[in-house]
Amino acid sequence: MSLLIPATLSINETDTTKLIAVINQNILKLSAALAGDLQWYSQNALLVPDSFVIISISAIAPSFFKMHYHYQWNVFNACLNINESETQTETVTFQVVPEGLLFDIIENQRPSPADEL
Repeated sequence: MSLLIPATLSINETDTTKLIAVINQNILKLSAALAGDLQWYSQNALLVPDSFVIISISAIAPSFFKMHYHYQWNVFNACLNINESETQTETVTFQVVPEGLLFDIIENQRPSPADEL
C-alpha cells in the first residue's frame, strides 16, 4: 500500500531535517497506517496517542529513504487484570516525488476467519 504525504520539496532533496519536519507535520495522517492493525497483538490493543518518534532517516538511493521509528501501544482489559504498554520499533521506506513523500507501507490486517481456513 502506498500513502502520499503532500509536500513541496525538491525531488533531489537530501536534507533529512526537512524530511523529518514534513513527516512530523503529517504524523497524524501516517500514524494509523504505520502502526497497522494492532489486532494482531490483542483485540484490546490501542495505539498510544502522540507516541510516534522518528529515530532516524537515511538515504538508500537517490530520492529513496529508509525511516526508523517507534511507537507505543497499550492493552487494557479490566476483566483479565491486564494493563500493559509495549514499544514497537519499525522501518518504512519512502521516496521523494514531485507531489511530496510517497511511503511504501506493508499492510498487516488481521485475517478473517475465512482467510484462516
